[in-house]
Order: sequence, then structure tokens, then C-alpha cells
Amino acid sequence: MTFTELKADQRIIRFSIAGILFLIILASVYYDPVNYKIADCSFKYMTGLSCPGCGLTRSFHAGANLHIAHAFAIHLMGPFFLLGFIFLFLKYLIESVTGKTIKLEIKRAVIKTVLLIIGITWAGFWISRMIYEML
Repeated sequence: MTFTELKADQRIIRFSIAGILFLIILASVYYDPVNYKIADCSFKYMTGLSCPGCGLTRSFHAGANLHIAHAFAIHLMGPFFLLGFIFLFLKYLIESVTGKTIKLEIKRAVIKTVLLIIGITWAGFWISRMIYEML
């Protein structure tokens, strides 16, 4: 992990990003997507099957309210997205307060492997959910 100094405008930008992430996380606690619909899924409307993102908002909401098992049941990737948002919120908040960047040094091969695992998991979840919906 390496640290570098931030300029004042960079600190403000990071604090703003942290604020936006905080508002998204806070809204996901109080906004119940079951009671208030944003929009219908065009893919589901046309095919009758769930798209790869169907259920993410409900899963994010369940995870934000600490209903972890329910969040995983709705969408496998929802709790991971929530953890990613929380991690980024904390990172940008710490950077804006300390005035130093936090740079994690991760090898490119590790990043590619993790992204491949995420992609395969997401695709596998989507395919298995479509098969279940067709039965």
C-alpha cells in the first residue's frame, strides 16, 4: 500500500464522492423497491425471464437492512455490490480526511482472475435462474 499527498481540490472531490456513496447506501436502507417501483425490466417484459440484473436493487436493500441470507436469495451479487459501495465510501472518506491517497498494489493477473470469477459466477447465476424460471 502506498500513500501520496492530495491537493485541496482532490480532497473535496473525494469527499463529494464519499457523500454520494453514503447517500446511496442510506437511501437503500429506507427505500423499499418492493413498495416503490422504479421501472419495469424490458428484458423480462419481452422474454418473460429475468435479466442478469433483475433483483439487484431488492438484494441491495435487503443487505443494507442486514438481511444477508435474504439478500443472497434475491440476487447472488447484491451483497457483494453493497460491500463494494461500503468499501469505496470508507476509502474516499479516509482519503478526504487524511489528505492522502490509499493505493492498493494488486497484480494485474489477480485482478483479471477476480473479474473472471465474478463474470462466471454472475453468468452461472443468471443461467441457473433462467432454467429455474422456465421449469
